[in-house]
Amino acid sequence: MKRFLSMLLAMALMFSVTAALAEPTATFSIWTWLGSAESWGAESYDQIPAFTEAEKATATDIEWVIQSDTNTFDLMMSSGDTTDGIYYAWNPVRTAQYSKAGLIVNIEPFIKDNAPNLYALIESDPLIKKQLVSADGGIYFVPWITPDKTLVFGEGFGIRQDWLDKLGLAMPTNTDELYTVLKAFRDQDVNGNGQNDEIVTGYPSQINRLTYAFGTADDYHYADDGTTVLFGPMTDNYKAWLKYMNQMYVDGILDPDYFSWDSDIYMKKAQEDRVGMYVDNPAVFGTMMKDGLANGFNMNYVPMEYLGGKNLSSAARRYVQPYGVAVSSTCEDVGRFLQYFDFFFTQPGNDLLNWGIEGLSYTVTDGKKAYTDAVLHNETYEPYAALSQYAHPTFVGMQSAESALALMTPEQAAFKVVWTKSDASLAIEPFLAFTSEETDLNTQKQTDLKTARESWRDKFITGEKNIDADWDAYLAELRAYGADELTAVRQAASDRYLAK
Repeated sequence: MKRFLSMLLAMALMFSVTAALAEPTATFSIWTWLGSAESWGAESYDQIPAFTEAEKATATDIEWVIQSDTNTFDLMMSSGDTTDGIYYAWNPVRTAQYSKAGLIVNIEPFIKDNAPNLYALIESDPLIKKQLVSADGGIYFVPWITPDKTLVFGEGFGIRQDWLDKLGLAMPTNTDELYTVLKAFRDQDVNGNGQNDEIVTGYPSQINRLTYAFGTADDYHYADDGTTVLFGPMTDNYKAWLKYMNQMYVDGILDPDYFSWDSDIYMKKAQEDRVGMYVDNPAVFGTMMKDGLANGFNMNYVPMEYLGGKNLSSAARRYVQPYGVAVSSTCEDVGRFLQYFDFFFTQPGNDLLNWGIEGLSYTVTDGKKAYTDAVLHNETYEPYAALSQYAHPTFVGMQSAESALALMTPEQAAFKVVWTKSDASLAIEPFLAFTSEETDLNTQKQTDLKTARESWRDKFITGEKNIDADWDAYLAELRAYGADELTAVRQAASDRYLAK
């Protein structure tokens, strides 16, 4: 009888374990895009071990809705036919807009019970809470957090050291010296092809960081008191920057294609050994130099400090990134969905996202992680693209500065070291939370103001408009499009933020 009862007990235990294992996993859908994983032909995050392992660890099945064109975001949101989770840029205006419309959920009431690791992190760091919490006290997305300065000073200036050496010129330390150097590149045919075709090129949003050297920005920033919000394009400092850019354009130093947004154009000119200064991230500079060698050009780009020592990009003050996963109102089990994301705020989940799979993408020696040759010396892909076969550091969770720097060569890491010397204290706070009324005003006026500002800016630079003669008309048009009202909105939001 005892033996029989023991058998029954064993069978009962086995049945209970089996039943637990057989419990169906929770299924959710996430809208996103592939990013670097596209380079090796991925079609879904299911092909990236970091995510397949996370699904196993959390008994979750994620259906990835991959979009190559992010413009489909607007179509999806307008239709109301949303996935459970939406990975996107959740800036304060967008967050307020879609939370007000009832399309995304305030996850704050669910976090403590369902995402204890995220909850502990938020409660432990006041800056996270300040940047994550919206004007109504809600939290509307699971964040991607960058806790180190090297992660947010992602872009900056690179200049051709080999060209400086060839002409016996020193590294420029102010805008006058920079102009002298760039003009010498141009006038002295430093690339030796018999043509004065040496230029500055790149995305406008990147090259326009030269405004910082004039004490302003191509957007909002703080005055010297650190609290008064200024709209940079309406300042005298901005006017001085426009004159500087106009002179470069007239002298043929500024690429006439600067106004386009076509990276292929810029890269082609770089590979033709024509670009003396560029603005981008260390990986791009590394690729440019590698491709240059393949084309027979030994291009030595080195970092140039932010002239004037200021970085007025709000991105430089981001701790909580604007990218993350919002939970849609169509999600049937918000708490269970958050349990999946909470895994990435644990050490095992963090290691998966940042490093990938131990033994394949990284090793651990004496407690120190290092990427394998499969990542750092991949025969086909650059390190970041190679890592995307295993991991995805820029999804949610805490991005590791150690892992990010480990992907770079010493030469690439040097760019970060130089750029982080700049002072970002006058950059406007990146997560200003707007009230419902302020959101409405932003929605009504922001796009038209941006269009008008950029149109005038480009016409001033090309000389189509006269900077001095047409300045008052320019200011009047910006005010007509709501410049003063929108500045006041940001001032009010900033006052609330600084008072937290």
